[in-house]
Amino acid sequence: MNPIEKPRVVAAGLSIDIYRTSFPDYVERASRQLDRFLDEIVPFADILSRKVCLSQDDVTRQTKEAGTSEADALLLIPLSYTPSLMSVPPLLKTRIPIVIWNTQEDQIISENYNSDTLLMNHVTQGTQDVTNVLLRNGRRFGMESGHYLDRAALDHLREWLEAAKTLRFAKRLRAGLLGQPFQDMGDFGFDESFLASHWGPAIIRLSPGQLARIIGHVDEKQVSECLARDREQFDVAEEITEEIHRTSIRLELGVRQMVADHGLDAFSMNFLELIEDGRFPTMPFLGINKLLGEGLGYAGEGNITIAAHMAQMRQLCGAANFTEIYTVDYASNRMMMTHMQECNPALARKDRKVRLVRKDFWAPGMGPYVGMHFTLEPGPATLTCMTPDAKGNFLYIAHETAIRDMAPLPKFDIPHWMVELNEPAGDFLTRYSMAGGMHHLVSVPGKQVGALRKLAHLQGFNFVRL
Repeated sequence: MNPIEKPRVVAAGLSIDIYRTSFPDYVERASRQLDRFLDEIVPFADILSRKVCLSQDDVTRQTKEAGTSEADALLLIPLSYTPSLMSVPPLLKTRIPIVIWNTQEDQIISENYNSDTLLMNHVTQGTQDVTNVLLRNGRRFGMESGHYLDRAALDHLREWLEAAKTLRFAKRLRAGLLGQPFQDMGDFGFDESFLASHWGPAIIRLSPGQLARIIGHVDEKQVSECLARDREQFDVAEEITEEIHRTSIRLELGVRQMVADHGLDAFSMNFLELIEDGRFPTMPFLGINKLLGEGLGYAGEGNITIAAHMAQMRQLCGAANFTEIYTVDYASNRMMMTHMQECNPALARKDRKVRLVRKDFWAPGMGPYVGMHFTLEPGPATLTCMTPDAKGNFLYIAHETAIRDMAPLPKFDIPHWMVELNEPAGDFLTRYSMAGGMHHLVSVPGKQVGALRKLAHLQGFNFVRL
């Protein structure tokens, strides 16, 4: 999959022209100050252009630069008082996400405070002028306040820039749907035009016939090379015969080719379509899991909304997974997270190899496939889903939790993991359903509610934290 890149940023330091004429060295000093501020975000953002803006023409040029350079965000940094009508008119004309960084040079107000201190450290009033007028004109923006060396504030600013990048990624996201969504699973029903116009993902319709034709032309040399890599990378169970393994790899290479041919960022399939088609020897779960590990967004049963949501959460948070709550431990307030087989092996425990096992599929006519058996690296995690709400908007639901430290259960040989709740499990499940959560979920490592809330704000979507 495409690598995750830093957000691409065009920066505009906002001031006012009167300071240029009143203080001969002001522009040079303000430029150095802007450079110092931006040096702190270079570790997590690519700065495409920077400029101290003293007029509406300056702001217009930076705004156009953000568009022509395909920046992910236009970062506004007030450097002094700055009047809103100098900057807001061109800002209202751009579709590039706007993030405002309200920061300053000095961290404290000391006994040596003087007129020069004021000159180089009065930004809050101008920030408030700009934000007030933007809001009155219905223009959404991200916002972070804090000293430019404050690591917590910088981390929040990073989340805003990542959210801006993810918003733009979603606008060009391509999600492949193999077959039709699972009959009567209404919670992930979608309106294709609504998804494209209100969110961004384009749905690419795929057929089992396409996949069958690709598999029929798989290069057996590639199959052998993939088999050798599997034996090196994974702990391969003895009961997997070479032919069972080669069959799963042929399907893997077929799915890989389909993803590549259509430039997909996300993929969903209905396993029943492959069963009913009759041309598939088994299920392509080995390849799907590997692709999840490489960054493909995914959801089962034709849930294209969650597949696309997983792809954008990977952009936002660095890695993502598809899952579902299966069984609840009400005594210990834990939940078993799993699915038929699909799970991201890149998130597996680091202290052991992922085990490949022989799996017999329950449907008549479908042969055994190579599956995976592992559990996830313990630590904080965030569960989230995305759904249309009753008022015609999108809604994110999110909950920060923790993955239990556990070895794979010996008698449950598919990928699985458990989350530990810090409340009665029933209370959480009630709140999740009352909020409208669907039965498919995306999980991401770490505490990511803040980042997702920022993305929701920039997209204009509703947000519920459980």
